Amino acid sequence: MKELTDNADAVVIGRCTGKRVFKSGNMIYTEYIIQVEETIKGSVGRELKVVQPGGELGGKGVRVSGVARLSLQEDALLFLEKENQGHRGIVGWSQGKFHIYYDEQSKKKYARQELDGLGFAKRGSGEVAAAKAEKLELEKLKTEVRALAAQDKGVRK
Repeated sequence: MKELTDNADAVVIGRCTGKRVFKSGNMIYTEYIIQVEETIKGSVGRELKVVQPGGELGGKGVRVSGVARLSLQEDALLFLEKENQGHRGIVGWSQGKFHIYYDEQSKKKYARQELDGLGFAKRGSGEVAAAKAEKLELEKLKTEVRALAAQDKGVRK
């Protein structure tokens, strides 16, 4: 979590309210419109645009492994890169997107990364281990990220 927080210019909770697919050069990209509900780190407006490589346009599609995808009306906690040409990227692609959901049994909100099909290389050994996403209580996750962001601010002074 520390690496995601340190590398993020902003961390927000928001809802995907729109998306559009476009082509730039030979590559297809998807732009997501995020309605910001809460800012945990950094400073952003009430709405922002997130662009990720891949998508489907005119019957042709590009799927990029490891890229975060958002569904319309999906709530997510996002670790965001600095704004560039009016949009932001997600830090670490899928690693920097946490799907938010409500658990009826516990009556709490949780966040979970979507890491299906991803693996992480172990330093020094060259081995690749399957990525495992854990269920995190949203309030605890927000508290942890705020604390890490405060530490980061103190170090940069």
